[in-house]
Amino acid sequence: MALIEETKLKKRPVSSVAVLDERNRITMKEKKKKKPKVLSSFGDITPIVDIAEYDFLELRNGEYMEIVQVTSKDIYGMNESDKDNDIFSLAYLFQAYMPDIKLVPLHTPINLDVQKDNVRRNIQRCKEPAYLPFLEKKLAELEFIEENRTNKEYFFFLYADSVKLLLERKGQFKRLFARSNPVTEISLEKKLNVLYQLFNLNSKPKND
Repeated sequence: MALIEETKLKKRPVSSVAVLDERNRITMKEKKKKKPKVLSSFGDITPIVDIAEYDFLELRNGEYMEIVQVTSKDIYGMNESDKDNDIFSLAYLFQAYMPDIKLVPLHTPINLDVQKDNVRRNIQRCKEPAYLPFLEKKLAELEFIEENRTNKEYFFFLYADSVKLLLERKGQFKRLFARSNPVTEISLEKKLNVLYQLFNLNSKPKND
């Protein structure tokens, strides 16, 4: 009888994990060591590091990026034939253009500081009292537009491993998209404003 019970004890599986094993315990000191490092400036985290030829943007990973703007349309005022043609053209673009591409729509707050300054200057210089009500009304309209309306704009981001290749891809993209929505080349200042809007969604662009 004793021999049988001894055999059963030998066959019983023994757990390899102890209930009170503290070898894998993480101390508070170790947790503090794993705290992620906070980068000191925006330049350390932005993917854009420089301006290349043709006002292309050089990325941190060695690639180059271009930003182009697409001329938008009022689709509600179009007939069905023109609307279908634009849809097919856009579908063909995404099928024929194989490299990476990104569509970025932006609701851009309107900045009318330049226009308002011109109207204020005209008000100060105005010598005819009859013209003042019209200038003041114009100033009020500009302030209303600035506070209550936004511009909805569409941008495409194009990528390539070199400046030459990006220039070729940009030409190909413009040819494919010209039938439905003409592509507008934007200035470097506008590109920087687009990037500013992406990183500061609740701010106004520096220039209109």
